[in-house]
Amino acid sequence: METNDESVLRSRLRLWTTPPKPARGPAPSYTREQIADAAIAIADNDGLDAVTMRRVATELGTGAMSLYRYVENKDALVELVADRMYARHEWPEPTGEWRQDLWAFAHAQRRALLAHPWLLRVWGIGPTMGPNVLRHFERSLSLVDGLGLDIDEMVETVMLISTWTSGFVRQEFDLVEFLRSEPEEVLERELGAYVKRIADSGEYPYFARFVYEALTPRIDAETRFGRALDRILAGIEATLPQQGEAGE
Repeated sequence: METNDESVLRSRLRLWTTPPKPARGPAPSYTREQIADAAIAIADNDGLDAVTMRRVATELGTGAMSLYRYVENKDALVELVADRMYARHEWPEPTGEWRQDLWAFAHAQRRALLAHPWLLRVWGIGPTMGPNVLRHFERSLSLVDGLGLDIDEMVETVMLISTWTSGFVRQEFDLVEFLRSEPEEVLERELGAYVKRIADSGEYPYFARFVYEALTPRIDAETRFGRALDRILAGIEATLPQQGEAGE
């Protein structure tokens, strides 16, 4: 990727402000959507680092140079992929019930991130302003319209849900990676014995309660996600200017 921030941003913006360059000669023609889909398939199979102009060209059965008619560089390619994923993922239709809609919005985002773990590195990489991103922005803000919030508060509310969801999923992946990296006997015997010793020491009473009483370590991630999300939504409702009407 380019290292100059200005040129990176410029190349990403040009993706949306300039049409693909016309092909010369008998080279095959592709749409940017086809290029993005090929890149997504590579990322799903081999991770985001495997997505290169050459690899995408091979996936499409063409030469790498032909892609530069459509996408300027890898930074622009990642921008294209980020935008395309918003169109490919299924988002719930708004119902007009803001709590239900934000709940469904968060769960839909979590499903997308779980299905495509590399999206954590792609969504939120900066001022992505492709058409699908902008449509998603419009859809998201419509979920909290009519609650008495100004535009800043509307954006803050949606971003709270979105960034918290991404953070939750990142923790899910981190935990899975940790568990995979350690021998089972170390986790069950050594870590278990250490946790029990700390919990029984009397020095950390809240930690002891967490170990012996908390449901969190014993329930699945989706249930934990829903419980925490309900608390966030309750907090949002408690701060609404029109709290009484908003909850109806």
